[in-house]
Amino acid sequence: MQFYFKSKKRDNTRPNQAGSGKSLSGASTSGGRARENRKRGGFPNSPGGSAKGGLALRYLALAVLFVFSLGIFLITSRDAVSSKKEISQVLVSAPGDSAVAASVAAQQELDISPSLTTVEFKVKGNDSFYTILDGMDVPAEQIVRMARIAGSVYNLSKVKVGDKLSVTSIDGEIERIEYRFSDIEGMRLERDLQASGGYTAELFEMPFIVEQRLVHGVIDSSLYEAGRRAGASPAIIMEFTDIFAWDVDFSTDIRKGDTFSVLYEIATVDGKAIDAGKVLAAEVVNSGRKHAAIYFNESGGGSGYYNLEGRSLRRTLLRSPLRYRRISSYFSKRRYHPITKRYRPHHGIDYAAPTGTPIETSGDGRVSFAGWKRGYGNYIVIKHNSIYTTAYGHLSRIKKGIRKGRKVKQGQVIGYVGSTGLSTGPHLHYEVKQRGRHVNPLALKSAPRRSLNKAELQTFSALRRDLMALLSRSDTLLALNDKDKKNAGI
Repeated sequence: MQFYFKSKKRDNTRPNQAGSGKSLSGASTSGGRARENRKRGGFPNSPGGSAKGGLALRYLALAVLFVFSLGIFLITSRDAVSSKKEISQVLVSAPGDSAVAASVAAQQELDISPSLTTVEFKVKGNDSFYTILDGMDVPAEQIVRMARIAGSVYNLSKVKVGDKLSVTSIDGEIERIEYRFSDIEGMRLERDLQASGGYTAELFEMPFIVEQRLVHGVIDSSLYEAGRRAGASPAIIMEFTDIFAWDVDFSTDIRKGDTFSVLYEIATVDGKAIDAGKVLAAEVVNSGRKHAAIYFNESGGGSGYYNLEGRSLRRTLLRSPLRYRRISSYFSKRRYHPITKRYRPHHGIDYAAPTGTPIETSGDGRVSFAGWKRGYGNYIVIKHNSIYTTAYGHLSRIKKGIRKGRKVKQGQVIGYVGSTGLSTGPHLHYEVKQRGRHVNPLALKSAPRRSLNKAELQTFSALRRDLMALLSRSDTLLALNDKDKKNAGI
């Protein structure tokens, strides 16, 4: 209900709402008679009435006016409330206005729902767990407490450039922190008011699928370049060289036209390859000679790579203690020394390599000498067993912890390439003694670690048949580029 007020020309009468003009006109007439009676000294119907009667009539008129105004006010207020309810109902239920209704409902829900935010970071050069949270205005005491709790499963001081960290907060309070330290693995801090410190920590793995991948290549310059061209990752190429390290020196033995095949595992997350696993089978043809390797789980719980006859590829000594090098001087009984200017025996192999290149021990053993030795400079001698001893000279430095009596494992870094002692440039002098006599390291064929027993050979034979069939599949050539296909005569 609405009330309209019409403008009236101001006069000496009291303004009033619509519908009250008649009664007020009557009141004005009565007021005129009252004034005439006052002049005569009385009221109508009471000629000669007292002044008290006129005063009572005034109060009565004011009371009626007040009650009338109050009623109008209450009616107006009720209609206004009713009007708002009708408008609200129209917004919610009117056909064709569902979007408006949804907006109203969503706004009401937002008004009562907690505020959830997730911020993701990619660790940069100077970032640390502390600086990242400090940049979010997290109190220092809380950061230290969370780092201490996380330390039960992972040391957050080891965050690396490129790692991913996400922080989820509810109404400004940190609810969860996830730190991915690999493509698959990570650490999670979860808010738990029942736990000591208010958080719990755990390691987690991303869901992944393990698939098999097969690549094949033809070498025209180096194994690394051919492997990358065929689609193998650097990690798989290095694993490949380690598998055949006892039989093939990929720096000196490789010839143009040599071929290789490798079957390996790879983990995928959401269809994206993110990490290479172990090599399952591999083959390299070097100068026409085929070398094959099969990964096999041994009955005693160990595992390793075996050739097609079931003999371990792992030998007592590696062919070379360096991964990246070239031979600058070979084993010789009479070699001209560039510093002493004399001919003398050279009872080892010199591998030229940049200063600081890691040197690996050729086999398991015990350090019998580590220190300075005249023309050899920094020098290490390792006794492997009753038959073999190896020596490493001209090191820039000996790795910390390598000292006389220390046990070492095959492939363990013991020092770094240098040019100490009588040397014209950075290189490693490498010697091998067999039963006390110097032998040519390149001609050495040390015995295999072990061979499979009869029971293991039965299982191995079936595995060998399946994996070698995969290596020889025609679709291994799908990884070849046009140049490789031409070199392979395809």
